[in-house]
Amino acid sequence: MTAFVRRRFDAWLEKRSPPCSHVELNQRRIFIIPSRGGAAYLVMLLGLLILAINYQNNLIFALTFWLLSLLLVAILHTFANLSGITLRAGVAEPVFAGQLASFHLHLEAGGRDRHRLYLGFTEQAAVTCSLDAKKGGSSVILKYPALKRGAMRPSRMTITTRYPLGILRCWSAPKLDWHCLVYPKARLLRPLVNSAAEGEGSIPDISRDGDEFTGFQLYQPGQPPRRIFWKAYAKGQVLQTKQFEQSQSDELILDWNELDGLGVEERLSTLCAWALDCNTRGLSFGLQMPGVKISAASGGDQLTRILRALALY
Repeated sequence: MTAFVRRRFDAWLEKRSPPCSHVELNQRRIFIIPSRGGAAYLVMLLGLLILAINYQNNLIFALTFWLLSLLLVAILHTFANLSGITLRAGVAEPVFAGQLASFHLHLEAGGRDRHRLYLGFTEQAAVTCSLDAKKGGSSVILKYPALKRGAMRPSRMTITTRYPLGILRCWSAPKLDWHCLVYPKARLLRPLVNSAAEGEGSIPDISRDGDEFTGFQLYQPGQPPRRIFWKAYAKGQVLQTKQFEQSQSDELILDWNELDGLGVEERLSTLCAWALDCNTRGLSFGLQMPGVKISAASGGDQLTRILRALALY
């Protein structure tokens, strides 16, 4: 029954407050109910009223109606603390799957000070802020877990206040038109092949055609057989390997087909790890996968293009 009521309320709320880039809170979008403290306050008023009627005590009657008037005034002040605030969706920086996405929210005070506002997404930790009318507004960052890669849209946010007495909960649940790009989680499940990188690590040390020959060195276990100087070895000399200085013009293509045996998400995670590694090493790299082909280049813009392609695949 609780789940059914929740679904019906969410559907009604979706019609009443559809997604938008900015929203001004008014009586159509604001709800107010007693808090837990407010429920106890109402029970106390009921007890005082019964006590006053039973004993016909005018002093208890006066106290009861005075406390009731405080509740009525608190309703107006609590509602006014939220009414008129304008919320604007800001940017959301791309993140990797498994991280917390940061959504920037801009608030405009609307001509009056606002006190003790609690903002956050459903089932996430709330952020507390107050607004100064002289400054015009403020900005906060709301966190939301990015569980899957792709274009993520967070759930509804809530803005709540219990000012001034704490016996009433005034809240709104607008749905701002936010979206965040979530990159695949980087996992190096296969070593990078056909790399122009030089050095140690998971990327093999393989020479490419067109590299400049620089000399020989003694063979070290694990070096590729294609580098061994077989002619000298055939003449009885010690086993040596040819050394090359790789050209800066070498280009590396991260190929989907090199990852046979892995699932789609595993391939994307490995390609993501390869792209990050190539960018760290300053290599020129591109991407080839079904329906996507990005020519080789280097730099942060190239990394962003490739990560975006992987996220939206």
